[in-house]
Amino acid sequence: MAEYQTSIEIAASPETVFDYLTTEDGMTAWMGQHADLDPRPTGLFAVDIAGFPIRGQYLHVESPTRVVVSWGVAGSEDLPEGASTVDFRLTATENGTRVDLVHSGLPETELAGHAVGWEHFLPRLAVAAAGGDAGPDHWRPIGESKPPTTIKGSEYTMTQPSAYEIVQDYHRAWTSGNIDRAMTLVADDIVCRAPGEDLTGKDAYREFIGGFAPALTGLTDIAGFADGERVALFYYPQTAATATAPAAECFAIRDGKISESVLIFDRLSFGPPVDA
Repeated sequence: MAEYQTSIEIAASPETVFDYLTTEDGMTAWMGQHADLDPRPTGLFAVDIAGFPIRGQYLHVESPTRVVVSWGVAGSEDLPEGASTVDFRLTATENGTRVDLVHSGLPETELAGHAVGWEHFLPRLAVAAAGGDAGPDHWRPIGESKPPTTIKGSEYTMTQPSAYEIVQDYHRAWTSGNIDRAMTLVADDIVCRAPGEDLTGKDAYREFIGGFAPALTGLTDIAGFADGERVALFYYPQTAATATAPAAECFAIRDGKISESVLIFDRLSFGPPVDA
């Protein structure tokens, strides 16, 4: 049997994070479309994730420091209900909570798919628990739409979002003011070429986008195109200064995140010179 371990820092108290592991509204804010939870030893743990019925029990519930559940897929022969164990340990830190996750008891054939799954879902937990909106979840079974990248286990196959879906998710997030959600889709080493300046790294990019987002009063999309891992968007970002000055962005996606951006717009349209 195989084991997957990881950890993540979350800007929220252990008490808050604990609620996102033990309440139905909390759980579905970051993972799954439906949950039926009874957070006590031997209590039901049931979460439907993109049509896959994850079923098990709560094995250990210690507020606000630890949650352990059994985990499997209803109807699966290789990973049946409750066949593996997920252990969440919550430790208070100066900035919030460190969550240490250990998923044990996995067949070797299931390790890769679950590893990528946790890499997808835990950042969503960090956003939701910190008070943000994790946004729509694009994980889905194969066959629901064209699968650009597949993660296969012995019983089921999941797909990651396409480059176009990643960019659209990012675009919806930052233009609605949800900068935290937008930054979960951006690589740490992103390089952006914007009018008059080049930006390197997520912090600089966040400051740039976060500074402009509050000025938006509306948005009109024009068109979007994708060619493999490159995506182009065209839209009218509406502000108090203008509603008809178009903007264009060209993105490159690497490992499921935006790694490059070229942003084109007329700066004078959004900040016309003031008469002396």
